[in-house]
Amino acid sequence: MLLENTTKRKTENNREYIYRVIKDNIMTLKLKPGECISEVELGNCLNVSRTPIREAIVRLSEEKLIDVFPQKGSFVSKINLGLVEEAVFLRILCEKKLLEIACNDPNSQELIKELEKNIAYQKIIIDFDEDHHKFFDLDNQFHSLIFEYYNKNNIWKSVKRLATHYDRLRLIDALEITNTPKIFEQHIEIIDTIKNKKLDQIDSLVSSHLSKFKDVITKYIEKYPEYFS
Repeated sequence: MLLENTTKRKTENNREYIYRVIKDNIMTLKLKPGECISEVELGNCLNVSRTPIREAIVRLSEEKLIDVFPQKGSFVSKINLGLVEEAVFLRILCEKKLLEIACNDPNSQELIKELEKNIAYQKIIIDFDEDHHKFFDLDNQFHSLIFEYYNKNNIWKSVKRLATHYDRLRLIDALEITNTPKIFEQHIEIIDTIKNKKLDQIDSLVSSHLSKFKDVITKYIEKYPEYFS
């Protein structure tokens, strides 16, 4: 078993370390939907005992990222489209409201500046066909900047906890590069909406931006049928 991001941080105990490593590898698709989770292999790979591994598996099963079947074993949860829809619903509600706040904010210049810096990095990824994992990270950062600017960090964390199935689907989309140019264009539109106080465009823009995966979901189910429940 080859895992990424396995360097233990100074602030982590074994429980935190194992939980983070397993979750990170699930969210980056290094551990693929439906893949068997071997406690023995994880223990050998991370050089830890099986007790904290089991604790991490229980925690991740509660977060719907691992399915535990008695007598069969533990498996990375397949992408559940019902959970994807719930996450999209929540994000649309939150992000519409935040854009309304930004459009009505006379002091949004610093936010616009940070968003434009993020966009500049996104353009580099696109222009030079760089690592699209990085584009996905920048996409997440773009939206988190708006939450953070208006002191909604805890709401963003709650959204991300609910959005694990949605985010794995988004990552597949990013790596396929199907929607990347459109995502980039819509990010520019979001900045323009804030700059020019285009309140009337918020509903359609946010809904389109967060639901664009629906146009290609059939393609992904056909290409990766083992990834979906």
